[in-house]
Amino acid sequence: MSATVDVDNPTPSQRAAAIEQLRDKLSDEVNSYCSDLDIWRFSVARQLDTEKAAVMINAWYEWRKQANVDDLAVAQPDNENPVPCAVRGYGAVADANVTAGIGVDDAQLRLTRTLGGGCWHKRDRDGRPVYIERAGRHIIKDIPKTSSTSGLIEFHVLLQEFLTRTLLPECSQLAEETVWQQVVVIDLAGVSLVALSHIPALNMLREMLARDQMLYPERMYRTYVVNAPPVFITAWKMIRSWLDPRVISKIQILGKDHAELLDQIPAHNLPSFLGGSCKCSHMPGGCVPSVPLGNYPDLPRSAYAHLRHQVQISYTEPRHSFVCETMPVGNGPTPMSSPLMGYAGWLGIKRDSPRNSAPTSPTPMRTQHVFVRFSTDRGRGVVVEVLWQPLGSDSLDDGTLVYPEALFEPQRAPVLLELEAPNRAGQLVVNWRVANFDEGQAPFPRPEEAQIPIQLEYSVDTEDELLTAFSLPPIKRS
Repeated sequence: MSATVDVDNPTPSQRAAAIEQLRDKLSDEVNSYCSDLDIWRFSVARQLDTEKAAVMINAWYEWRKQANVDDLAVAQPDNENPVPCAVRGYGAVADANVTAGIGVDDAQLRLTRTLGGGCWHKRDRDGRPVYIERAGRHIIKDIPKTSSTSGLIEFHVLLQEFLTRTLLPECSQLAEETVWQQVVVIDLAGVSLVALSHIPALNMLREMLARDQMLYPERMYRTYVVNAPPVFITAWKMIRSWLDPRVISKIQILGKDHAELLDQIPAHNLPSFLGGSCKCSHMPGGCVPSVPLGNYPDLPRSAYAHLRHQVQISYTEPRHSFVCETMPVGNGPTPMSSPLMGYAGWLGIKRDSPRNSAPTSPTPMRTQHVFVRFSTDRGRGVVVEVLWQPLGSDSLDDGTLVYPEALFEPQRAPVLLELEAPNRAGQLVVNWRVANFDEGQAPFPRPEEAQIPIQLEYSVDTEDELLTAFSLPPIKRS
């Protein structure tokens, strides 16, 4: 095909001709596996050189078959697989952080603890998913110690498959046109010269980039590297030598002045630490949780293995409430560690105490933050709402909505929520209910499935209780 074709703005006939020419070079088996979009991506990656694109796509096809990539446990609306990294602002899966659920292996948890924090965070102005990586917070020297190159690549493949199978279809549906690329923001705030010159980690990065370009070409619309310090220029000269010229053309290196991000991403979809207005205050860690940064509790697997309370909810008995007292002690409230027995609260919903629990006297703790851990064994998800009311008041007007209704999917992996209760004597009410059929995108249960009770397990703790129980450092909130 003529080299004069603008691959970023081809006419329909030019695109169709390029696809047809490449398909003529492929076997029936490969052709039946590939969509037109797959064919076009590989054509563009090789600047419409049909021979080179055919070699590339055949290698891709063989890799996918040999590695059983199509069998990966990718989180989608119709399954209960955990998300591979933090997610904010999508409908195909509920907002989530990575927690130590059954489907999350130890290798992924180790990576989460050494990587600076990554999150698919909402969409750009044209409806593309936005991925934000706090690369400046990577514990570079520990990455080669906690993961092999093959392990890092496997994790990256899982991320790419989640993007391809779950997020891009949703974005396409919302945009009413095919969305097939993402925008990436790499935040280098906090990076050091030592990190940028760590050879073992750089070798891992080089291998990952090589695989990414060969196996997932043209999935990136644009990458912004922000908060890049002067020392990054030296590292960039080396990194760019590993990249295809077309990939390099899509990367913009920005310093601390990265206002042009707002030209790509609306302020309400861009985290405040990048110049936007979004804070995602409903999630621990905010917009992009980071274990190295310490902005949310990094709980071990044991923290979710034996939660304090166990109850059953169902589509016929969809609600459960936990009620505890708060009292002003020092700078914050003190919740009880067990629900009040037989409490009939101001929401007018019957509240039963979870089995195997009894009211206990609260131990004063100086904190205003309360954490809720919970999980379910099945279902379409649960909606959580938290309210607070002064002691002695029966008026709804006196109540405070501490946490508005939000849908979570604890059937994928345990959920950790952070609440901030008023520093006054009162009652904190945590409400759970089964998600309605118009909430979330999970498929409706079959009639026989809807009859099976859903096991809800949870614990409610003050911040001091939680951090002390699992020997965790103080949380660094911005």
